[in-house]
Amino acid sequence: MIRTQRLLLPGLLFSLALPAQSPATLKIGTWNLEFLGADGDFRNKLPLRDDADYQKIGEKIRSLGVAVLAVQEISGEAPLRKVAAGAGPSWQVVLGTSGAWDDGKTAQSIGFLYDQKQVELLQAEELLQLPRELEGVPIFHRVPVTACFRARATGFDFRMVTVHLKAGQKKPDEQKRRLEATTLHDWIVALQKTPGEDQDIVVLGDFNSTYGTEPEMALEKGGSLQYMHPAAPMPTIMHFPEPIDQVAVAPGFDELQSNSFAVHSDFGGLDKDAWRKTYSDHFPVTVTIAADRDTDPAAKFRAVDPAYTLPASTRPATAATTATGARQSRSGQPAIGTQITVLYGPRSSLASGTLLAELPAGPGGWVLLKTPEEAVAIPFGQVERITWK
Repeated sequence: MIRTQRLLLPGLLFSLALPAQSPATLKIGTWNLEFLGADGDFRNKLPLRDDADYQKIGEKIRSLGVAVLAVQEISGEAPLRKVAAGAGPSWQVVLGTSGAWDDGKTAQSIGFLYDQKQVELLQAEELLQLPRELEGVPIFHRVPVTACFRARATGFDFRMVTVHLKAGQKKPDEQKRRLEATTLHDWIVALQKTPGEDQDIVVLGDFNSTYGTEPEMALEKGGSLQYMHPAAPMPTIMHFPEPIDQVAVAPGFDELQSNSFAVHSDFGGLDKDAWRKTYSDHFPVTVTIAADRDTDPAAKFRAVDPAYTLPASTRPATAATTATGARQSRSGQPAIGTQITVLYGPRSSLASGTLLAELPAGPGGWVLLKTPEEAVAIPFGQVERITWK
């Protein structure tokens, strides 16, 4: 399409043919990459990925046209950086520190891949301030991660929050998902009520649940978020028909196009096992932002507590964090002989007892404590939280 612009000069009339201006758009998405980087048998005996697979995943992400991709099930920053390299030299990563497994080397961390040519990362945060236990139930083994971005072409800015809620179909799993969704809902509402806070908020990731379930109802309570729907129902994972990789948008995010939800489930000529070996048992999901406008250009993003900033290497030493997300509940160290409670491991186990030795500097070492039953040694790399009075 060509439009004509008339330029007036004294005594003269000119017509200049210019290309039509299309609205600037920005695409974002989410993709569970199924144990990316794990070196154990976690993918139903599929061969381990090689460097060519990481390259192909990166190329696939670039082909999606996304500027930012929320990612889940990442076992270390190194494999995620291999994927970023496959996407191109302008791609960067932000990765949370929680989600470690008992073996001390596998993790299901969550975070973001983003294209620095398209967006600027303003800030990133791991929501370690959220409770890790509610109603006596451990929650958030994989702690939500949030990041704020600005479109380089237009200046439009927005907040993304990625989640990986509790998996499983048993009643305790459903309870954990409900509690996680309720806790996140309360955090979102508090954020929305912060004076001057930017209302362009979207939550996306692996919800391990679908439309009409408790997590959806908990997150949508009071209209704080609304789940987006594809034009036609379709699975986002190979194993069952219900979509579980979701996008929930805040009502103030007017620029996110409501009809843009797309599931990219084309196998690209590969059979199911070959596609999964390289990519995942999940399919990527994308949505589109009309980034040529910003209905709240004066809004700001709440400042991040230094103890929760990402990358974790930027956190001050006094934040008492480790590479796997361990965080003390207050500054300083508990003295030997203090009664402490430790939340740890992939199942968010709890152990309480008397501290027998100083806490290690991390991420290696052990937390040694005497419980009423026995002496316990907990790998410090698995610790998520330590509390004491």
